[in-house]
Amino acid sequence: MQWIQALDEKGYCQIENFLPIQHAERLRANIIVNNHFKKWNLLTTPYRPLMNVKDKISTTVIDKQRHIQATKAFNRQKFSFSFYRSSNKHAKQHGQASLHQDVGQKVLTLLKNHSLIKGKLQDSFFAAYKKGQFISYHTDGSAGKYAFIYQLSTGWKQKYGGQLELYPQRIKFFKRTIAPKFNSLTILKLSHPMPHSVKLLNNPAHKHRITISGWVE
Repeated sequence: MQWIQALDEKGYCQIENFLPIQHAERLRANIIVNNHFKKWNLLTTPYRPLMNVKDKISTTVIDKQRHIQATKAFNRQKFSFSFYRSSNKHAKQHGQASLHQDVGQKVLTLLKNHSLIKGKLQDSFFAAYKKGQFISYHTDGSAGKYAFIYQLSTGWKQKYGGQLELYPQRIKFFKRTIAPKFNSLTILKLSHPMPHSVKLLNNPAHKHRITISGWVE
């Protein structure tokens, strides 16, 4: 199959229409409608919490400062990121984990059925990006054998940013850009390796860049 050949030769591939369209639309709707605050954590690096605030829970003040710190590092071309990730802490309470784990298991099954892997799902999570958020140039190291990014964004425009940027030759000036296309799956072969980044977001509030990401071993 073409995607297997691309994965082997280029270190990445993109599979469109990964799930039945009704399944993908229902999944996206569930994520947006059931947006309980306990389901999401802001992830940033570098992370230096306010010294005079007990950083036990996420607050607007702390989140704003953490994002500012990450943005300053990004502007200095240091490794940094700022995005929202689904929380594992309250997974049993809100049942969110079963949704992204189901997609992760489908990715695992796909790779197993083509004898590309014999392992397990290492991790999976929802990721959501607001205006001004990003992930800078990095590799996933030994997180697994393959990384996957499943896109749940609709009506996306290039000016919104948020494109997945791949560097198959490990050179920052040589990249392949993949738009957040609804119901598409991108798989990265980590032994290649495949440095990647998420372009700075400039999306309006009603345009949600949502993905399911993870690693399989």
